[in-house]
Amino acid sequence: MSKVTRAEQLKPAFELAVRSDPVVMAEQWIVGDEYTVSMLDGEALPAIRIEPEGDIYDYEAKYLSDNTQYHCPCGLSADDEAAMQQLAQEAFAALGCTGWGRVDLMRGEDGRNWLIEVNTNPGMTDHSLVPKAAKQAGYDFSQLVVRILETAL
Repeated sequence: MSKVTRAEQLKPAFELAVRSDPVVMAEQWIVGDEYTVSMLDGEALPAIRIEPEGDIYDYEAKYLSDNTQYHCPCGLSADDEAAMQQLAQEAFAALGCTGWGRVDLMRGEDGRNWLIEVNTNPGMTDHSLVPKAAKQAGYDFSQLVVRILETAL
């Protein structure tokens, strides 16, 4: 992933990207905070605000850095968090997703929520985001696993 802020950076970023995949996607850069909302059997769990050390929440920030911070509670007002959770629920349902998963969003500086991705197979380690949100909602890890299994029945 590359962040391009000047026209002359576009070609090198493209050349780097095509080394990984011949299909390259360019998106508008959203200035704001990154959030994730975990889904569990139709319930949106508490949102988590992700604060990477750098500009991008990439592989290094996610798996290698000890400096990425995860805030849960996320710091939004109850109304703003509820709006984010509603968008996550709508996106999850619109794609026909059921059971459990995670919806990643950005909140722009203007307060607008942007849907980034729906993840139907999120991580389940003790460092993963779904267990962090579930803990905030009152589920320990064992209870979370049982709830996930129940959604498959």
